[in-house]
Amino acid sequence: MRHLSLVKSLSHLREEQKHSDEVLLDAVGLALTRGTLSEFVGAASTGRTSLVLNLLAKLTALGEVCAVVDSCDGFDPRSAALAGVVLDNLLWIRCGGDLERAFTAADYLVQAKGFGAIWLDLGGLPTQKLRMVPRTYWYRYRTRIKETPTLFVVTAEEPVAGSASHQSFEMSRQDTVWSGLGRYKLLREFHLGLQSKKHFSGPQTAARIEFDYSDV
Repeated sequence: MRHLSLVKSLSHLREEQKHSDEVLLDAVGLALTRGTLSEFVGAASTGRTSLVLNLLAKLTALGEVCAVVDSCDGFDPRSAALAGVVLDNLLWIRCGGDLERAFTAADYLVQAKGFGAIWLDLGGLPTQKLRMVPRTYWYRYRTRIKETPTLFVVTAEEPVAGSASHQSFEMSRQDTVWSGLGRYKLLREFHLGLQSKKHFSGPQTAARIEFDYSDV
């Protein structure tokens, strides 16, 4: 990833004002509104990371600068690039499992403004510690991104932002399809569920991920 300039020209700022108020996540048909805080929660391998990478890919491909606050150093740039994320437009902050460092970094990014999306990934951190985070932290993020083009996205194993989040979605593994007989079988596809934890006018959705091993 190259050096990112956080000082934007007037022409760049004017271009940002042309962005749509909503960003559609094509994988699940879900629209996220700019200037809001959303969280995607669920156990490991339920698709929460893939969904956010879909968002980052869409925004960075349009030239928007996004940021990842990687709480436990679990972000994989190669996987992100394969998902379509333009790494030259991505700021990656590694926090080494330090909860305070992660929240401080997120706070600085929110104050800087101008990011298309800020992803605070809390996966891997102890649930007990996350429950001790003051609710005021989340409301500060919510207030500061209001009326900005920024999408603030949080991922964790369970809801953490509470009433401060505008949207909260729980992801789950619903079904797995295998092929082959005997002891060794091949994973062909798995189905993921996405359920709103708050009032949401749209329908509950499900995504199907398929694997093609014909070239392996």
